[in-house]
Amino acid sequence: MSTRQRRVVGVALGLAVGGVVLALAVDPALGAMVISAASLVALFTVVFTPPA
Repeated sequence: MSTRQRRVVGVALGLAVGGVVLALAVDPALGAMVISAASLVALFTVVFTPPA
């Protein structure tokens, strides 16, 4: 993985952790949406970003 891919995946995983906290503290549905969006960002970054 390139440095850019690692950075984006790291941010997406941080966002997913924030989604877990949001799901536990505020609203499970909202947290699930944040986790899903973060997962899609990480997946699409790894799959569709050309290697450096």
